[in-house]
Amino acid sequence: RARAFALDLALDRALDVDLRRSLQSLKYQHPSTQNKKLFKQWWIENETMWTEELRAVMIQHRDIGHNWQLSPEQKALLQQYYEANKLLVDCLNSDCYLSREVREQIEAELLLPNGSL
Repeated sequence: RARAFALDLALDRALDVDLRRSLQSLKYQHPSTQNKKLFKQWWIENETMWTEELRAVMIQHRDIGHNWQLSPEQKALLQQYYEANKLLVDCLNSDCYLSREVREQIEAELLLPNGSL
């Protein structure tokens, strides 16, 4: 039920006509969630294929869902990057004093890919 709800929510919010069409096609592939037994059996048989199709749609329309296959070192660096940015956001949202120029520079450059500065 949660998957079906999430898909319905995505359909409701999809403004891109092609994305909406692709999501609608995915929705029509599975039986109604009202019949739990039928839906569960369908999911057991089709989970992998359906999930890969959804991933392909998300990659095509939103450039998310890639299977990056990051090394442990890359994952650790990404975690450090996340934590550093979270600390900056927490500081910006706290009562700490920053000059307007420093605050604007941090906000302008926050979360930019390496080399974009």
